[in-house]
Parts: sequence; structure tokens; C-alpha cells
Amino acid sequence: MARKLIMGSAFISFLLLLSGCGLFGPKDVSSNGIDPPQLQTPAANSEKVNAPQAVGQAKQAEGAAVHKIYVVDADGFVVPWAVEIPKSKGLAKQVLNYMVKGSEGEKLLPAGFRAVLPAGTKVLGMVIKNGVATVDFSPEFKKYRAEDEQKILDAVTWALTEIDTIKEVNIQINGHPQDVMPINGTPISLLSRENGINRELADNVKVGQTMPVTIYFQGQVSDKESYFVPVTRLVPQQKDKSMAAMKELIQGPKQGSTLFPSMLPSTNVLSIKQQKDIMVVNFDNKLLSYNQGKANPEALEAIVLSLTENSNAKKVQIMVGGKATAKAGGVDYSKPVSRPQVINSQPY
Repeated sequence: MARKLIMGSAFISFLLLLSGCGLFGPKDVSSNGIDPPQLQTPAANSEKVNAPQAVGQAKQAEGAAVHKIYVVDADGFVVPWAVEIPKSKGLAKQVLNYMVKGSEGEKLLPAGFRAVLPAGTKVLGMVIKNGVATVDFSPEFKKYRAEDEQKILDAVTWALTEIDTIKEVNIQINGHPQDVMPINGTPISLLSRENGINRELADNVKVGQTMPVTIYFQGQVSDKESYFVPVTRLVPQQKDKSMAAMKELIQGPKQGSTLFPSMLPSTNVLSIKQQKDIMVVNFDNKLLSYNQGKANPEALEAIVLSLTENSNAKKVQIMVGGKATAKAGGVDYSKPVSRPQVINSQPY
């Protein structure tokens, strides 16, 4: 019950901020088209979703491994980015070290991307117990801009919960437990992925009658490269969270967003159900309208990412018109595929 109250408080604070300031996430600068640009995502095209350890044709340096850190893109969204991190026993601590401004991790990011933790921040200690990671940051952690407060919380929470043994995060500063963040006073007890990331309100929703779904849209690095951006959208409460996520994914980014969709808005979900650890989703043939009867590789990967994010399913079976025949980007989706462990990467 305490956890639900804390999460509810965080969301209410978020909703009040939206209504008072008119903020719905990063700055809106353009409108969405119906057909997504035919961009290439390095991770999506070269990495097999059902072979999650592959990362393009990258050759990992000896003694290093690829992990996701969470950073801020040029449009202000918090996004995962795969980088090589030296292998060590303290993986969680290393991941956070690579998210500090001026760190080795920031040097590996595309142009326009930046690390979010304040320069000079150090992880003084970390205890992981019963799925909860308690992180003790140095005093430099307090030296951030007010507009970065929620981004810092999103990045730290989502980066640490990428690690299987971590489900929730607590923050300390110089050995002192924190109930709220230093500048804007955002509640920070028992942070989890359920709190969301890059949060926004769906249209025509009533405060207190919403639920969050996290879906994956696309951002653009260059004319030829795109990447996935997780967005938590507060939608009207409903029983089937997976169906709600698919409808929002098809609907696409909010009007004026710099993000773009990977699916036609006319696509329909015919059915969706979970069978043990497999989510089976059946679309109409509009899913194959991307390129001469083929599906958009980024669309299929966004479906897998979104469904596994909003359920406890480990794999996704994509069907079209009741048939499991979809193939895209060199990946065979005729069989259930696992959530990719690495997205948004570039050759090393």
C-alpha cells in the first residue's frame, strides 16, 4: 500500500506540473507524417531480436561488454544507448559512472546527445538487496538544472532496472537518505519502471482515472539513422493494458512531437492474448503495407519492445490475419521472439 501511495503521489505531482505549466515533455517543433521515414536503425537491421547478444557487426574490445546507459537526446528525451563498458564486478556502478557529464560514456554518444548526471558526480556506494538498489551519490549530484530533475530520475531508474537483480531504486546523497529531489522536490522513494519515462498525457483524459503504458517510438540521429525512444503515456483506465499499449503505439506520437511512428495509423489489432510467457498479437494486413507487402523492421521491434514492457511476457508472437509468417530486417518473426537486450547502438 505504501508503494502505491508513493507512486500515486509522484504521478499526481506530475499531472499538476502539466496542468500548471503546460509542459508535455520535450519541446514540440514539428508535425508527424502518416508514413514513417524509411530510415535505417543500426541495431534493428543488424541485430537479430531472437539473438539478443548480437550488436550489429561490432567487435567488442577484449575485457569489455555492451550495456545500455540512459542519456538525453537532442530533443530532450531520455533514451537508452548501447555502449561498451569495461567488465567489472560492480556493473551497476559502472553504468552510472558512464552517465556522468564528461565521462567516457558521454564520449561514445552521437552528436547532440548528452549525459544527464552532473559533472563530477561519483557513486560513493551501492547496496542491492531484495531487488532494491540503494545508491549513494556524492554532493555533486545536487548540481543540476531544475529542468533536468525528472530526466535524472528517469535515467538512473531505467538504467539500473535493466539489470535483472534490480527492480527498484533508492537514492542517497553523501550518506543521507532522500525522500525528495533537492531542487524541485520530486518524490524519489522506491523508484521503478512503473513510474514511467518521458511521461505525457493522452488526449481527453481525466486526472485520477488514468493508467500508464510505455511504448516505443522513433527519433532521428541523421537522414539514415533512427533510434527508439520509450514514452510513458497516461491513458484512460482499462482492463487490457497490452491492447491499450498497441493502440497507442499505432496512434503514434502526439501532434507536434519530434518523434515519428513506425506503423500506419490505419493498422488494426485483431486480437491479443498471453499464453504463459508468450504474448500473441494478431494484426490485420495493414501491418504489411510498409514496403511491397513487407513489414517495417522497426515496427516489429517496437511491438516486441512495447508488449514486453507492459506485461510479464518474455516473448512475443506476431501474427498477421491469423498467420505467423512475418519477416523483416533479416529476423524471422514466424516464431516467438524475445525482447532485444541491446537497442540504439552504433558500430564500435
